[in-house]
Amino acid sequence: MKSININQRLADKIISVLLLLLCALILWEIRNFSEYGRYFPYIVTLFLLMFSLVYFIKSWAAPLRKMESLGKEQHELIEDLSSFLISFGGVLVYVFVLFSLLGFLAGSILFCISVIIGVQITRAEANLKSVISSFVVSSVFSFMMYYLFRHLFHIRLP
Repeated sequence: MKSININQRLADKIISVLLLLLCALILWEIRNFSEYGRYFPYIVTLFLLMFSLVYFIKSWAAPLRKMESLGKEQHELIEDLSSFLISFGGVLVYVFVLFSLLGFLAGSILFCISVIIGVQITRAEANLKSVISSFVVSSVFSFMMYYLFRHLFHIRLP
């Protein structure tokens, strides 16, 4: 398993800035959606923005307590870097490309399948059975989310 060691305080600062930028990009992208189409992504993004701001403030503010050790501590931040990069890259492609080109249902199915299979390939766990099960699970999950928002919440999805 691949891992990366990095100073946790520096990582917190970098990730908090990236999260705020991601929120800004999402808010910029959903401005073109219809009023009903942007409602749910807008609410979710506002929650993400709120938590990202708290994370940003906590990571950039001076620590209020004494650190036990003045030396630079190394923490294992990401246990499996390749799986993280596939998942994070997949989310970015889903939000900025698949969702607008294919719509919610087809984009979600393609996103879920590709991320699951990509992670399985990097871990050398991919086989025909896992590919078929990821297709079934991704399709059922995406359809359930589509049905939930479209028919129960009456939110029109792209």
